[in-house]
Amino acid sequence: MELNYAQVAAKGFPQPIQRVYLLHGTDDALKREALRRLTEPLLDPSFADFDREEREIAPSGAGDETAAAQILASAGGAPMASERRVVIVQGVQRLGREDQEALAAGLEKLGPLSCLALVAGAPEYEAGKVKGKTIGAKLVNAVAKHGATVLCDAPGEGDLKARAAALLKSRGKSIAPEAWALLLKHAAAVAADRGGGAKTGDVTALLNELEKMMAYAGDRAQVTAEDARAVGLRDAQENVFALCDAVGRRDARRALAEADELLGAGDKPDAVAARTFVMLARHLRMLWGAKFLAEKRVGGQNARALPPDVQALLSGEMLGLTQRQSYRLRDLQEQARDWDYRALGRALGRVLASDLTMKGMAVDDVLGVKAPPLADDAASNLRLLAVELCREGIP
Repeated sequence: MELNYAQVAAKGFPQPIQRVYLLHGTDDALKREALRRLTEPLLDPSFADFDREEREIAPSGAGDETAAAQILASAGGAPMASERRVVIVQGVQRLGREDQEALAAGLEKLGPLSCLALVAGAPEYEAGKVKGKTIGAKLVNAVAKHGATVLCDAPGEGDLKARAAALLKSRGKSIAPEAWALLLKHAAAVAADRGGGAKTGDVTALLNELEKMMAYAGDRAQVTAEDARAVGLRDAQENVFALCDAVGRRDARRALAEADELLGAGDKPDAVAARTFVMLARHLRMLWGAKFLAEKRVGGQNARALPPDVQALLSGEMLGLTQRQSYRLRDLQEQARDWDYRALGRALGRVLASDLTMKGMAVDDVLGVKAPPLADDAASNLRLLAVELCREGIP
């Protein structure tokens, strides 16, 4: 039998209860929830300590050649007073191939008083590929034949919204659409980092962040986007713009905090770094242009009537900024006061050096400047770059 917990969560586990279950998929929080719903009704609370056993397979594997036999022997015992003898095995994917096959071969001998719950941890990914041990086909097929496999993948938006609505209702609160969008993006990013698809979201991340937002909202009935941002939930684009502004103002502490926010948003560090390098280089070029315009006494209202010779020297992006976002130009010119052109050139060289390092290229000299301190891993590289850029801004 094959089950999807998305359906089981709404209707409960089909009866009769099977002798063995395999809980697998990308969301470990759902597996814990599924375990509670499966096993708690089977246990007499007064005898749960005797009729329930939980063991975890060590990261290195079983540790001996009798792991399968021990699991089967434990599951085959009779309960003292509960409906079933419940045995839970965490990290079953860590068992070696021989142990998994021995366990698969013994499942048919489990009696009607047994409930063996095998739990496989969420797969870990590296460069888009699963790393570490996985569950063998023989064990999966044996469980499906003699019991049920239960897929616990990160749920879709509909299920997440229902769970959030239930929690909000229990606290007498509602949530603004923009705040919900930020919350859902965070949950989806966490799920994606753990192998979930783009249309899924991590339940634990969703509910934990919602709890923080409600606590911050206090007595207010509605949770707002401001509450979400206050507890650290922001669109990735907002984070990167905040990082760029912190660098422009040479605020190293804030720049480092914004870099941490970007890296903690759930995406892969190398992908975060690659996008951020582009935006930092763009911001430095805009500071260069803003400084140039300030020297030409162009800013605010007079930016709409640029002299032809000045227009010819501006990039299309900078020209558009002067014509449609004069308020942003004033902010950039304020940042640019603390920079000179040589410092901006060195800062651009630092961004380029960090980018080249992440691409595996040896860097000694960039744009005529000795290469700055660099790191091999993306997260450290980005943090170091954020701090070094703030230092570079000092004329």
